[in-house]
Parts: sequence; C-alpha cells; structure tokens
Amino acid sequence: MIEHSLDAALSSVINVVSGGVITLLITMYRAKKKENDALKAGVQALLRDRIIQAYNHYVCEKGWVPIYAKESIDACYKSYEALGNNGVIDNLMQQLNELQNYPPKDKRMRGEDNA
Repeated sequence: MIEHSLDAALSSVINVVSGGVITLLITMYRAKKKENDALKAGVQALLRDRIIQAYNHYVCEKGWVPIYAKESIDACYKSYEALGNNGVIDNLMQQLNELQNYPPKDKRMRGEDNA
C-alpha cells in the first residue's frame, strides 16, 4: 500500500516537473523566435535602405554604376531577397541592372566620372 502511494506521488511529481519543463521550453522558444523575427526585420530594413540609397545615387543622379558598386548592391539584394517580401525593390534592382558600367561619353570628357 505504501509502495503504491509512493509510486502515485512520484508519478505526480514527474508529471508536474515535466509539464513545467515543457512550458519553460515553449516560453523560451517563443521569446527566441520573437527576437529572431525582430533581427530579420531589422536586417531587411537596413538592406532595403542601402539598395534605395544606391538606386537614388546611381539611377537618379549619375545614370551609371561602376562594377564594384553593382557587385555590392547585388550582394545586398541577394540577402534581402532571401529574407522575403521583395516588393518595390525588385523594380529598383531591375533599373540598377540596366545601367551601364561606365560614365556616359559626355561626362567622361568633362571629368564627371567619379563614383
């Protein structure tokens, strides 16, 4: 009889402890997921901002993009794209990719080919 009572008590303790551990693990998982989601959104926002800055500089101001800058922008875009939600950035990248990799002839002659 005592042995049966001890088994029942031990079983109850194990159930309570395991339930507490599972609850703790779920809480920790949710907190880590929330943190990871925030980091993902932050990195994506920084990449989006960098691509928009590059678009404004090279497409709107210069009309051309040097190879080294294009490679850097493409690397940002690949990371941005992997994070999802591309939206308008696809269109900006298309316009950036259509730019030539050297200044227009008239700007080269006037010495306005600085990146």
